[in-house]
Amino acid sequence: MAAVVGFVVHANGGALPGEVWYIDRLQALGEPVPSVAEFVRVTTGTEGALVVLAAAAPWLVWRHQLAGAAVIGLLLATMLVVQPIIKDVVDRPRPTAAQVDVRADHSSSSYPSGHSMSTSVVWGTAVGLAHRRRRNGVAALAAIPIVVTFLASGVQGVHWPSDAVGGTLLGTAAAAVAVRVVTTGPSA
Repeated sequence: MAAVVGFVVHANGGALPGEVWYIDRLQALGEPVPSVAEFVRVTTGTEGALVVLAAAAPWLVWRHQLAGAAVIGLLLATMLVVQPIIKDVVDRPRPTAAQVDVRADHSSSSYPSGHSMSTSVVWGTAVGLAHRRRRNGVAALAAIPIVVTFLASGVQGVHWPSDAVGGTLLGTAAAAVAVRVVTTGPSA
């Protein structure tokens, strides 16, 4: 599915039908939405995901040994290698001030949303592991950063909705592989 979104985005090159309308609706929401979106943007993304992963890494290695170490490598590679490669290949322009109210700085291409992808990689792994342990309340709480990050990029006007969809799908796919590795690995 992420490949389909990426192909459509790459072939189109600009906003897909309805994307400007969607961002306009999100940006019309009053406080506290813009302030919360700014907080989410500052605390999530690759940097935020790396902090969360660094905190979880000792537990992953202790609990899952080699499989845990492999998962850390997979998650790091997804965020630090795969994500920038896809951004360079697709090279989609970000929304402009002529299209929407751009409320945050950015320095890379638009697709996939790095914030959505990195947040989905790390927090999606937490969701999957909690769900496998039948800790559905924990899984629901761990899903919150994914949802708010998805929405914040639209409120900030820095990504098209399809960028967030693609980032979330790609991150979730990596998280699903990570969960599979630790739950079927030698120390599972």
